[in-house]
Amino acid sequence: MSLIDSIREETCFAGIQGKTDEEVLGILSDRLYEQGIVKEDYKKNVILREKNYPTGLPLVHDKVAIPHTDACYVEETRICVASLKEPVEFGTMGSSSDEKIPVHLVVMLAIKEQHAQLDVLQELINLIVKNEKMIKELIMAEDSRKLYNILKTCLD
Repeated sequence: MSLIDSIREETCFAGIQGKTDEEVLGILSDRLYEQGIVKEDYKKNVILREKNYPTGLPLVHDKVAIPHTDACYVEETRICVASLKEPVEFGTMGSSSDEKIPVHLVVMLAIKEQHAQLDVLQELINLIVKNEKMIKELIMAEDSRKLYNILKTCLD
């Protein structure tokens, strides 16, 4: 499944408010659960995985996190993209310390096929690292429809 096939307008959210990474992940997980995309245990497990294996990308400008968990907690493959009203501290990917970075955009994966998770993650990281302008536009999007349309344009 391609990235564009995994992103839908109903899983794009602009201006999410949360004080902590756990709160943001909880809000997004609940929205995916309400849509039948993930199982009830997804939220608990995506939060736990983020604690153990942080996903904040230490980019030069606007920071992005790519949280995810195991395929067994997913009903249907989707990528949830959310801009945050205010930056939220996430652990830094690949850091052995408790280093935190202020994240402005969360790209949460719900991948049903375990074998596809690494490929999707690598493709997303490449897209994010190479598209600073797109990240800025996503963060500045006034609403969820605009956020989705920016993604669709960049991925077509």
